[in-house]
Amino acid sequence: MLGMLKRAPSVVIGSDGGITIAGSVVIDGHSHVSQRVRVVTHIHSDHTVNLHESIKGSYRIAATQLTLSWLQVFGYSVASPVSLEAGESIRLGDLRLRFLRSVHIPGTVQVLVETDDGNRVLYSSDFKKPGDETPVEEADVLVIDAVYGRPSYVREFDDYIEHLLVDLVKQLLAGGGVRIYGYYGKVNEVMSLLRQGGVDAPFVLAPKVYMMTKKAESLGFRFGDYLLAGSRESREVIRGRWYVYLDHSSRATPGSRDVSTLILSGWEFRSPIRRVSGRTWHVAFSDHSDFRGLVRYVSGVRPRKLYVVKARSNGAEEFASYVAKNLGIQEVLVV
Repeated sequence: MLGMLKRAPSVVIGSDGGITIAGSVVIDGHSHVSQRVRVVTHIHSDHTVNLHESIKGSYRIAATQLTLSWLQVFGYSVASPVSLEAGESIRLGDLRLRFLRSVHIPGTVQVLVETDDGNRVLYSSDFKKPGDETPVEEADVLVIDAVYGRPSYVREFDDYIEHLLVDLVKQLLAGGGVRIYGYYGKVNEVMSLLRQGGVDAPFVLAPKVYMMTKKAESLGFRFGDYLLAGSRESREVIRGRWYVYLDHSSRATPGSRDVSTLILSGWEFRSPIRRVSGRTWHVAFSDHSDFRGLVRYVSGVRPRKLYVVKARSNGAEEFASYVAKNLGIQEVLVV
């Protein structure tokens, strides 16, 4: 049985979205904490806010080995890393901090903080497929990012969008090259997905994606053949018109006669694949749970107190109102 709420560690949400627990550790933001430990759940920019301040303050940076490696690609020099994988834990004073697996981009974790008398605070970080591939553990206090917090934010096709994406890439490769644009980490996830689905065309990678892929490969990830965009080999492959190019979504360009463009977006709710123009498509491939997945996660955690982090949520108040009414949570705060 979970501990009494009155003995649960204190939780403070900062203006940058940082989560300070018991004044000892801060997660995905910066604040002054006694143990001088900051957790980075993954490399997306809304979770590395003010990280330079934490590094400058000589904080120990706790993250998975992949996240620590990818932080180097983004220019962070971590002098005091604490490498933990999902399922592993460390002691911080009278608290134990444990990482839990999260299905988001590679390297992502949930964070569970537990006191000696069994009180538990859980931070969800970003996730999808709760209860199936993302484990859901009970906790007294839950801190959640409701990225798709409005009831209208539902994707009916989440369960099979991966298969549709692989099939579309195979189909388009028959007529030329394919360019895929998404957030960092998401494109690496898609690379693995395509290989598992039988796509064996060489990958041509933009410089930062290439560096991230190299780092991941050194830690045991496998992506098959890939080349650095702009290299002599990649230019030859592109001339052959049988390749998959991957880059960040901010550099997406429309498809043309010789190449198709796929833009990955979680903000497509009506159709899994939408043709924007000519040879350009939006694909509803998201690394976040939709509204129903968020509710399912909270229901599984069964918290007595819930914090919805406004800085990383869309429709935070609507989500808070819904779960308070329908899940019987004693206290729900939007902060």
